[in-house]
Amino acid sequence: MSTVPFIAIGIVYAHIFEMDKRHVSTLYALDLIGAATGALASIFLLNAFGLVEVVAIAIGLLLLALIIALITVKNRYSKILVPLVLVVIFLMGFAKDALNFDIPVAKDPSKDLYRLMANPALKSEKLESRWSAFGKTDLVKFTYPDGTVSKSMFIDGAAGTDVISIDELAKDTVEMKRVLYGFPGIFAMNFLSEKEKDSVLIIGPGGGIDIAATYFMGFKYIEAAEVNPSFVALMKKYNPSTFNDKENIKVHVNEGRNFVVENKGKYDAVMLTIPVTKSSRGTDFYGLTENYLFTMEALADYLDGLTEDGAIYFTMHGRQEVYKMLANFLELQERMGVGQLEALKKVYIYSNEMNPVLVIKKNPFEQKTIEEAHKTAHYYGLDKEPFYFPYIEQEGLDTIVQNVNYKWYMFDDLLYDISKGSYAYDELWKTASINLSPVSDDSPYFFNYNNGIPDAMTTPLWLGLFIVGWFIVNHVNGWRSVSFSENTSIYMQRKFRAWALISFLLGFSYILIQGYLFQILNLKLSNPSQSFSLLLFTFLLGNGVGSLLTGTFKKNLSRKLIVYSALIVLVSLLTVYVLLPIWYKQLSEFWIALFLLLPSFFIGIPFPVLLKTASSLKEKKSIPYLLGISSVAGVAASIFAIVISILYGYRFVFLLGLFGYGVVIMLAYRLKTLKIVHT
Repeated sequence: MSTVPFIAIGIVYAHIFEMDKRHVSTLYALDLIGAATGALASIFLLNAFGLVEVVAIAIGLLLLALIIALITVKNRYSKILVPLVLVVIFLMGFAKDALNFDIPVAKDPSKDLYRLMANPALKSEKLESRWSAFGKTDLVKFTYPDGTVSKSMFIDGAAGTDVISIDELAKDTVEMKRVLYGFPGIFAMNFLSEKEKDSVLIIGPGGGIDIAATYFMGFKYIEAAEVNPSFVALMKKYNPSTFNDKENIKVHVNEGRNFVVENKGKYDAVMLTIPVTKSSRGTDFYGLTENYLFTMEALADYLDGLTEDGAIYFTMHGRQEVYKMLANFLELQERMGVGQLEALKKVYIYSNEMNPVLVIKKNPFEQKTIEEAHKTAHYYGLDKEPFYFPYIEQEGLDTIVQNVNYKWYMFDDLLYDISKGSYAYDELWKTASINLSPVSDDSPYFFNYNNGIPDAMTTPLWLGLFIVGWFIVNHVNGWRSVSFSENTSIYMQRKFRAWALISFLLGFSYILIQGYLFQILNLKLSNPSQSFSLLLFTFLLGNGVGSLLTGTFKKNLSRKLIVYSALIVLVSLLTVYVLLPIWYKQLSEFWIALFLLLPSFFIGIPFPVLLKTASSLKEKKSIPYLLGISSVAGVAASIFAIVISILYGYRFVFLLGLFGYGVVIMLAYRLKTLKIVHT
C-alpha cells in the first residue's frame, strides 16, 4: 500500500511531461529543484512536528497542486471542485489536535517496547514522545509488581536504554552498587590511576549509565556525544542531574566519531557501550548509522583522540563483535608498522557472558596493572568467553573421561596463540565460519557476518535482477509495448531503443556516483539524518541547475550528450582523486556542499538532453517510458550499489558508475553517426 501514492505521483509526473514536450528540460529542472527543497525542508519539518503532521503537510501540498491543475483545465465542472479542495485544506489546518495521535508500536517481538508493554506483570505509562528526523523517541515509565519504578527510552520502539539519575543513586548506596555493578565497563575503571581519569568521552550515552559510572568512578571532566537530539532533550528535561546540572558533565548533540576528530589528544578514555539505535531508518546491517563507528579508520580516529595514557572501552553484544573489532585493531596496527605481538600487549578482554568488554590502550599496558586486573576478573566471575590478558601464561586442561576428550583453556586459545606468534594475526578471521574480516570506510558493514552476499540482501537483489531482466527482454523485443504508429520509421524505432538504453544507463550510473559521493562526504558531517538531507539537497539542486542550462540547448544534442557525459567522468575523477584528498581534512559543511555542486551540476545535464532529443518522437508513450526506465534503473542501482560495496567496496561502485557514463558516450556517438548515415 505504501507504494500507491508514489505510483500515482509517477503517473501524473509522466503525464505533465508528455503534455508539454517543448519544455521537458525545464520541467525536469523544476522537478529536481522541488525535490531538493523537499529534502531540506523535510528535516526541519520532522524536527518541528510529528510524522503525522508532516504527512498532512505533504497531502496539503498535493491538494494545492490539484487546485492548480483544476484551474488550468478548460472544463467548468472541474472548476467546481476547487472550492471543495480549498475547504479540505482549510479544515486540515484546523485539525492539528486531531492529527496529534500516537502511532502504536508494531507487534514485533524484536521491538523492546512492544515486549515490555505486552507483559501483563508490568504497568507502563508513556511520559512523553518526540518525533525527529531520527525517528520517534518514547520515554516510558514502568511499574513492577513489587512497586518499584524505572524509566526507559526507546527509539522507534527498539534499542531500550534505562534512565539513570546521578542524584537518585547518590541518595541510595545500595541501588548505586546494584546499578553500577550491572554495568560491565566499570570493572576496567578500577585499575586507572588518578592521572588517567582527567577526561572521558562517551559515545552514545543513552539514558546515562555511562555518565553515572564515570562520574562516581572519579573522572574529573565528562563529555558525551549523542546523535539523537530527542534523547538529549528528553534527558535534560526528565534526568537533569545526569545530563544538565553538573558542571563537569557536558552532553553534545553530535555524531561521536566526528566529535573525536575535532578533539584530538584530549581524552583519557573513549567509551562506546553498545551504541546501536536500531531505529526505523533500518535495523539491517546496511542501514545502521553505527557501522561507521566500528571501521578501522574510526578506530584510528579514537586512538588519535586519546592522551598517551588513554584507552578505548568497547562494551559489545557478543564475542563475534569483539573478534571483529579486534581484527580491525590488528590490521590497523599492522598497517602502522606494529606487529601482532606488540599490538596484543595493548589489549585485554573480559566478559560476564552477556556483554564482553574489549579494552584497547594507545600504548602497551604495564604488566603490574594487567596482573592485578586479571586476578580481579577471576574473583568477580568476569572470566567467561571471550577472555584474554597479555603477559599472563595460558592455563588449560586436556583430559579424557569415559572416552570423551575434555578441553578447557583459561584464555581464548586462538588469541593466546596469536599473541605468542604461533599463528598469523589474520587467522582470527580466516579460520572463522562467519565474516570477521576487518572493516573499512570503503565497505563499512561491521554488523554483516555473512560471507559473500548477505541473506538480508537476497530479496532486494532478486528485485534488482528482475528490473534488469525486464529491461533486457523489452530491449531485445524492440520495446513493442510503446506501440509505435505505422508512420514511425524503422530508423526512429532503432533510435528509441538506443535512447531507452541510454536512459537506463544514465539512471543506473547516476545512483552509483551519488552513492559514492554521499558515502565519502557523509563522514565529515555531524548529524546523520541532517547530513544526508544536506547532501541530497545540494546534489539535487546541482542537478536542477544543470538541467535548467539544457533549456538553452537547441542544436547538436547528441554531441552535447557526448561532451557533458565526458565532463561528468573528468569532473568526478578530479573531485575524488585531486580536490577531495587536498582539502578533505579542512572541509566544513559549507565547503562540502560547494564541492558536491560541481559534479552534481554536470550529472544533471545528460538526461534532460536525452529527453529533449526524444521529444521529436510523436508516440505519446515515448517520454513517460524514458522517465520510467530511468527511475527503475535507479532502484536497481541502489540495490546493486549496496551489494557491490559489500563485496568490493564503494570505490568500485564509483568506478562502475563512471564506466556507465563511458558506455553512454559510445552509444551517443553511435547515434550521431547513425543520424549522419540516415541523412
